[in-house]
Amino acid sequence: MMTRDEKDVFCKLVAALVAPPDDNLMADLKQEGLRAFLVDGFGQWAAEPPASDALFGEMDSKELDELQRTYDRLFGQYGEKRVSLVESTYKPWTRDDKCGMVFAKSKGLIMGDSAVHLLDVYERLSLEVPEVFRSTPDHLILELEFLALLYREGTFEQIHRFIEDHLDWIPDLVDAVERADPDPFYKSAIELIHIFLQNEKKNERDSHEKKKIH
Repeated sequence: MMTRDEKDVFCKLVAALVAPPDDNLMADLKQEGLRAFLVDGFGQWAAEPPASDALFGEMDSKELDELQRTYDRLFGQYGEKRVSLVESTYKPWTRDDKCGMVFAKSKGLIMGDSAVHLLDVYERLSLEVPEVFRSTPDHLILELEFLALLYREGTFEQIHRFIEDHLDWIPDLVDAVERADPDPFYKSAIELIHIFLQNEKKNERDSHEKKKIH
């Protein structure tokens, strides 16, 4: 089982995997120690070979410019497939029944309830949202980086509340990526995130059951 320090490292790593690729990412993914970390971590959870195997297999055969084109096709603003990495777009814009906006219950919009809530959380913790994420504070990159922070400094309850409240849309992201006929690299990256979160939820349920028994 991963330690909290290892989960911190993992969250920062996968946040980098779903960010626009650069030279630093390419260099990091060629490190044998990092590969071993992922393979060992997920080998104990997956019944089949871990998604990290496919991830690194694809990485070895790609150049940076090819990965950048693939990223833009899937996740770029004008991408051919346009898979969103923003929580708000997977949920009704607001759950406030008093909201009179005609699009209040629509999906696919940014700056919904989840974004507003996270902006409040970031402000209370004096965390600055980078300019590129001003309109999407609930972007997956920021959520993973915030989860990493919780593994460093938060409580067990805060960690699992955040996963339940703000990362419950990841199964929908997995489906969206699958429908987009994805490159194996990004399909594997999203699968790694999903596997990790599913395991964390299982650990939380197991812990809750043990408390009930005692």
